[in-house]
Amino acid sequence: MKQIGLALHNYSYNNSHSSETFPPGAITTANGEPLHSWQALILPYLDQQALYKQIDFSKPWNVRANQKPFQQEVPEYLNPKTEARRTSDNYSLSHYIGNELVLKQNTGMPFNEIRDGTSNTILAVEIGEQFKPWGDPTSLTSPEKVIGPNRKAATIGGTYILLADGGVRYISEDIDPEILK
Repeated sequence: MKQIGLALHNYSYNNSHSSETFPPGAITTANGEPLHSWQALILPYLDQQALYKQIDFSKPWNVRANQKPFQQEVPEYLNPKTEARRTSDNYSLSHYIGNELVLKQNTGMPFNEIRDGTSNTILAVEIGEQFKPWGDPTSLTSPEKVIGPNRKAATIGGTYILLADGGVRYISEDIDPEILK
């Protein structure tokens, strides 16, 4: 997760014009057709430049022309303790999901607009079920939907979160989801 945090910050540093801004969580067409995820956008900052160059960003992630790159595993998107690695149609999964309140559709959130501060804001969550391919632009949710009691965590007793400042923390599964809103 730490590598994902560094990649998000490096993306922000290299792609922001005035103030540092996180990448969009999802890229869609003008009529809302899903194209690409935040995880595809940060590939160059995970030493995955060759994979990034294989993607046709003008076409949706799951069309035939983009099938090969999105079937490749990205080690940083996989929890070594989790067995699930692929979808039934052979797309490589991610065991992490982005916070839709920060990684927004078609726009990045500037660091200075994060009201609770970057050290108090969840950017991504390690999940224990309902994995999506790393290219899927719908791999976003609100943290309280995947953290807390009655949610399947990837780690016994809780889950790891990536904070907007790049820090990684462990959160108990007993946390009140209301705190995460």
